[in-house]
Amino acid sequence: MKHRKLIIGIIGLVLGGIVAYLIPVPQGLNHNGMVVLASLLVANVFWIFNVMPTFATGLLMMASWIILGHVQFQVAFGDFAMPTMWIIIGGLALGAAAQKTGLIKRIAFKIMSLFPANFSGQVLALLTAGTIISPLIPSDHPRNAMSAPIAQGISQALGYRDRSKGSAGLFLAAMWGFCVTESGFLSATARNYAFKGILPAKVQDTLSWGNWLLLMLPWTIIILVLGFYMLKIMFKPHDDHRVSNDFIKKQLADLGPMTSAEKITAVVILVAIVFWVFEDILHIPAAVTALVGVSILTACHVFTGKDLGSRVSWSTVLFVGSVIALGNVMQKVNLTTWLRQILQPVLGPVTNNIWLAVVIVPLLIYLLKFVVVSAISCGTLVILAFVPFFSQMAFNPALLILIVTTSVNIWLLQYMNPPFITGEAAVQNHMFTKKALAMSSSGYMILNIIGLLACVPLWQLMHLA
Repeated sequence: MKHRKLIIGIIGLVLGGIVAYLIPVPQGLNHNGMVVLASLLVANVFWIFNVMPTFATGLLMMASWIILGHVQFQVAFGDFAMPTMWIIIGGLALGAAAQKTGLIKRIAFKIMSLFPANFSGQVLALLTAGTIISPLIPSDHPRNAMSAPIAQGISQALGYRDRSKGSAGLFLAAMWGFCVTESGFLSATARNYAFKGILPAKVQDTLSWGNWLLLMLPWTIIILVLGFYMLKIMFKPHDDHRVSNDFIKKQLADLGPMTSAEKITAVVILVAIVFWVFEDILHIPAAVTALVGVSILTACHVFTGKDLGSRVSWSTVLFVGSVIALGNVMQKVNLTTWLRQILQPVLGPVTNNIWLAVVIVPLLIYLLKFVVVSAISCGTLVILAFVPFFSQMAFNPALLILIVTTSVNIWLLQYMNPPFITGEAAVQNHMFTKKALAMSSSGYMILNIIGLLACVPLWQLMHLA
């Protein structure tokens, strides 16, 4: 339908107006809360049906609170000055510098040159390279756009036909390594920061860079080890044999000697990661570390003001800011208290048992992803539903963030994972079939729950559950 988005947008606004001004205010909720609830309803309609870019919807939602006189500007937009926003900006800039200099490609090809040039060896290489590179670039679209052609080159060098088992397996290994493992590292995707930002300030400290890595370590190991064997069982060609790795050597040779810009970027990012890991010991905020790193790269002419404007995804920054603001405003207008009473019969049992949560929450998200395509939008909706229960949970609310971020990253159907579509476009849809995607995603959905279950004993040992 030509005007489908316009019609849906109008319907969403009408529904919001009805909720805000025509429906009687329920007991336990004031008019300010009704208006915020109405804005959330409209935003959900816009996000689900992609009426406009997600960040624009978020900004429109925040502006409506102020225009209608129900939330002050300082409350609505105050979170843009919080450390989380500056961590995201700094992280995106560091990742952009690593891409610009060619450091990421060099790391990837260097790792691949260390593994046997056959299916099993290069699947393991792609998983390893992706896991190492993911924390360096907090955006899965550019990682997938870069890694998919690398996988295609390896597939062709190994002699695999387009859309064959071997070709599909290598593509999925690239996506698995460069995209799926991002849940194991706080800095690997902006959505991790967005989800973390919804938490109360005192709980956010639980998810420092080092703590996130530790809390997710069992999950990461299971996803990598069992994921490797799953891809091998599903897609390894019957006639797999080792060939020359001249393709990889040529790619490294084409890059030439390591430039000074690459060396500077490598040192800055390595030092930044060390400071992030030991943030609690050094008492230097992660945001400060990221911004100092960007400043050093700028002073060394590795990263410029033009790069900051063109290479940093400001739409991501704006959307994350609106998501964080929504969580805080819901509490300011007592909307969370009212929602807790409404949702208690459905979500109450889940919040009282961590073992139940790591099974039920992923299953709910898997179903929701059929409707809400964006991982960050889907995860935000789920987390906001649990916000009213944060103070009463039998486990630390930070654990909910970890459960959500691993569960939104599925690709059962092509449209369910936009970063995968980016990877697909990068290889002109020549490497896999829809059946291969569905098989691998089904496997991940099972392994994800197994990995989360494996984390629970560690979480209990750390007195978080």
